[in-house]
Amino acid sequence: MIIKEIGIGIALMMLVMLVHLMATYILLDWADAYDNMFRRHPRLRLLMALTVANIVLLVAHLIEVGLWAVVYAMQGIVEDHNDAYYSAFVNYTALGFGQSTQDAGTRLIDPMTAGSGIMMFGWSTALLFLVIQQHLPEVRRPPRRRPPRHDEEAHVPEMQDAIGAAPSPKVTS
Repeated sequence: MIIKEIGIGIALMMLVMLVHLMATYILLDWADAYDNMFRRHPRLRLLMALTVANIVLLVAHLIEVGLWAVVYAMQGIVEDHNDAYYSAFVNYTALGFGQSTQDAGTRLIDPMTAGSGIMMFGWSTALLFLVIQQHLPEVRRPPRRRPPRHDEEAHVPEMQDAIGAAPSPKVTS
């Protein structure tokens, strides 16, 4: 029975990893889209990138819990199939029930669910840090000063006063 539980756990951890990998690919593909979005508003761009990243990762976690819930229901870990998602979620977050009420043949599924959740939450944290690292340099950079347009007269009286120079005459053609 232990071999069967470990086999189920490893197979499901691989499926969960693939779901998270797909979420990672989605985030990496969408990251390029944010380069041109809100170029003049880097804080807003960071906020949008983090919001989208959180939503994508949350959906990935919900799907992953659903995969574990299917196993909980199919293996008879929960008495009522309606409780499978809740039970899987409690274990996925490593909250746990505090006591083992399962059959000896399914006791390893709970800790494997918790291990899977811990790894995926760590992966999600790394992705959120990546999003922040990609956008933070723009947020911390001082605002760009635009150069004066050719039709605007450059205002330099302060500099002229500082060096004691007289203004240059305007030349028109």
